[in-house]
Amino acid sequence: MTSSDNTFEDNLPKWLWLWLPIALASILLLTGLLLPEETYSRWIGNERTGILETSHAIIPAISFVLAIRIILHPKVPNFSFLWFWILLAALGSFYMSGEEASWGQHWFQWDTSTEWSKINDQGETNFHNTSSWLDQKPRTILEIGIILGGIILPLVFRRKSHLKNHPYAIIVPTLVLLPTAIIAETTRMTERLLAVLDVPFRVFQRASEVQELFFALFVLYYLIIILKRVKKLN
Repeated sequence: MTSSDNTFEDNLPKWLWLWLPIALASILLLTGLLLPEETYSRWIGNERTGILETSHAIIPAISFVLAIRIILHPKVPNFSFLWFWILLAALGSFYMSGEEASWGQHWFQWDTSTEWSKINDQGETNFHNTSSWLDQKPRTILEIGIILGGIILPLVFRRKSHLKNHPYAIIVPTLVLLPTAIIAETTRMTERLLAVLDVPFRVFQRASEVQELFFALFVLYYLIIILKRVKKLN
C-alpha cells in the first residue's frame, strides 16, 4: 500500500494545524486567569453543559464519521492493517463522544437508575466513572500515543526520510500535528509540576479538561490527514 510519491505531504491549512490550537490555548488560559471562577465554571468548565465538555462530545463524533469514511473507502482493503487501525480510531472516537455526554444524559437530563448509581461514582449513565480501566487507562494509552505519534516519530521521520517509504508510514503523522501534541502535553505538565512544587497557582483551570480538548483535536486532525493520504493511494 503506497502513495504515488511516498512523501505524504499533509497540506492541512496553517490556520487549522497551527493558529487554531494556539488561539484556543490562549483563550482558555486568559479566560481561566481573568474570569471570575464562578463564571468560568458555569460557561466553560461545567462538567455537563460547559463549552469544554460539549466539545469533548462533538469533536470525537466528527472524528468517528471521518474514520468510517476511511474504513469504507474503496482504496482501503477490508481487514488490512490500515483498516483495523482506523477501526480502532473509530471505536475510540465513538466511545469518547458518547461517554463525555453520558450518552445524551447531559443534554436530555434523564435520571440515572438506582442500580447504576451504585457503581458509578458520579451517578451518571456512563462507563468511565465506574472503573479506571474504562477511564484513566485508555486516557494514558492515548496520551502515550500522542507523545509517540505526534512528537517523537514525526521528528524521527524528518531526520530519516527513507522511513517514509515504509509500508506502515501511512499511519505516521508529520510535524503538522506537533503544535497540538505539545499543547496537549503542556497543559497537564504545568499542572503536575506545580503540584509537585506544592504551588497552589494553576496555569489552566481544569487542565485535564483542556488537555482532553487537544486530545480530541489531535485525533480529528490525524484522521483528516489519513483520509487525504488514502485518496492518494495507487
